[in-house]
Amino acid sequence: VSDSVMMALQLCRAPKVAFSRNSKRMCHKMCHHNTLSCAQELFRVTKFMSDQLQSPTLELSSTIDLSESVIATLSDKRAEESWIDIRDRAADLCTKAGVSQDGTCEKRRTQPPRILQEFVVEAPVESTPVTTSDAQRTHLYYPVIDRLVGEMRRRFSTEAGGVLTGVSALSPKHASFLDKKCLQPMAQFYLVTEENLKAELHQIQRLLERKKAQGHVVNDTLEFLALMRPYRDAFVDLYRLICISLTLPVTSASCERSFSCLRRIKNYLRNSSGDTRNSNLALLSINKQRTKTLDVQRIIDIFASNHKNRRIVLI
Repeated sequence: VSDSVMMALQLCRAPKVAFSRNSKRMCHKMCHHNTLSCAQELFRVTKFMSDQLQSPTLELSSTIDLSESVIATLSDKRAEESWIDIRDRAADLCTKAGVSQDGTCEKRRTQPPRILQEFVVEAPVESTPVTTSDAQRTHLYYPVIDRLVGEMRRRFSTEAGGVLTGVSALSPKHASFLDKKCLQPMAQFYLVTEENLKAELHQIQRLLERKKAQGHVVNDTLEFLALMRPYRDAFVDLYRLICISLTLPVTSASCERSFSCLRRIKNYLRNSSGDTRNSNLALLSINKQRTKTLDVQRIIDIFASNHKNRRIVLI
């Protein structure tokens, strides 16, 4: 992050590079308000948690302890000593980049809105710049930390922690698999009574023992759901909790990955391709790990056998 900031600041002060007046004003304003150093300091704390949450092998129950650790770290940084350290590092960064720290720049002439030209306006119509260090600390640094801590406490609340613990308890690989104590908060959140949960857990454990004696071993939650599907009328609440546990970890990353993939596939050389072909190419590109395991020669043989009237001989 520091290297990227330095490059941006050095480009801004370079005489041969033409920048707009608004760009230079924004750069000076960011340096003056210590925005870059503040963002670097806070995002460094939350980055490793973001990486952990995006891991495909994430254990959901571990996110509660991780979130509490991040919240405690952010709360400790809400102090004047931390702000002074950020301010000093921002001053060093401006000195190395050759950018003025006073934040003085040409102010753009502001005009009142046309709708207010015929009225007497007593309230200010534009924001007042924050210039002093104390004002930056109280209006910039502390509000950002309070917002981060508030959002994390809301998303990783006690109820959410109970649900995540229950999701882990429905995984056959987890040590708390089908533990009533771990499943109870999740069942209570989704309005499952304790009596029904206790009865279904007792019966499903005996069913799993019978299946294990027959050589059928459940390795993950999907296989557990497939095992429960013929008995979903008998284990109504437990089957619903399993479906919920498989739905909660789903994110929007797959959809975003699809749009990024289409940007690479839909170039000017494939501009006339239809929707079906683009969809198939995107599917192969998104699931590239499975695509690499395909037998290309076998696919060519099947294609050639289904199109015997083609001019190109493939076999």
